[in-house]
Amino acid sequence: MVISLDPSMFKEKEREFLLSPTFSVSLFQYRSGVEAARIKAGRGEFVWLPYLGQQIWDWNIDGISQKFDGFVKEPAYGRNFLQNYGGFLIHCGMTAMGNPGEGDTHPQHGELPLARFDEAWIEVTEENGSQALRLKGRRHWHVPFVSEYHCITGLRIPANGLSMDADLLLENPTAQAMEYMYLAHINFPFKGAERILSTATFDQAHVRIRNETIAGLSALPEVIKSIGQADIYDPELVAIVSDMDALGGNIGSALVCTDGTIRWVCQEGPSLDHHVVWITHNEDRGACGFHLPSTDGPDGYRSEKARGTVKQLPARGSVTMKYSCGYGDSQAAVPFIGAT
Repeated sequence: MVISLDPSMFKEKEREFLLSPTFSVSLFQYRSGVEAARIKAGRGEFVWLPYLGQQIWDWNIDGISQKFDGFVKEPAYGRNFLQNYGGFLIHCGMTAMGNPGEGDTHPQHGELPLARFDEAWIEVTEENGSQALRLKGRRHWHVPFVSEYHCITGLRIPANGLSMDADLLLENPTAQAMEYMYLAHINFPFKGAERILSTATFDQAHVRIRNETIAGLSALPEVIKSIGQADIYDPELVAIVSDMDALGGNIGSALVCTDGTIRWVCQEGPSLDHHVVWITHNEDRGACGFHLPSTDGPDGYRSEKARGTVKQLPARGSVTMKYSCGYGDSQAAVPFIGAT
């Protein structure tokens, strides 16, 4: 079943829109005018922005938010990236991504985070005797003499509400090859984080430290995987992990918390062949982006182009990028094997 959405459906007063034995969906509008849908499934509650970047603004498990602390409280149109920086999952890209460097003209993390999507809809599917929801959106980007593409995002929510499976389809409708960059900014909290388990290799050959907040870290990247609650990461620690050795397979990381619970992220290669570790922590804010699936590093277009990491999509071609994230009450809930 496919249920189409329209901006006119969203009002300041929240109202029930879809109800089943498995899910409930209600629609509302923030004071800023941003449209939002609240999805309740099992132990999970999601706030989805169908038109503003297709972001997942918040994700609660058992009533506790799973996103970073100290950032923007409500989304709004007409702001730049940092002024609107508050979502749990933010799609970044596509013609460029990362912090603009010298000579770059793109906005921070590209045009996608603040993009107004053309269409949004919900799909209800039956899977192994239970329902699942797919949150979908489509955007057509066209700047004459620059670039044109179609971007179709999808996010599957299972009945227990404990995970999300994302897929992003990028289509190049033109007769010319196009360059693209993408990063999934998945923003877990810093509080309670203890250590990172990963199937990726954390050594000097695979990890590049962009700004060293801990002395000697570049020489011993493995230290990144140990997180001290008293440590200050100000303004941030950024590490780029090249997953080239796992092309064609999956790479996953899990954040082990002091209470024994787990947050995890897993990505599919070869379309996503890097991931970024982003940690910030001081008295005012805390975030542990322990695994941000990406096509390249976040140093802006020109820097990544010089490194040869910017991807190219052939004329009339397409690519699908897939990744998942989730929550577990113990390490046994991690869906990939071999984390070290």
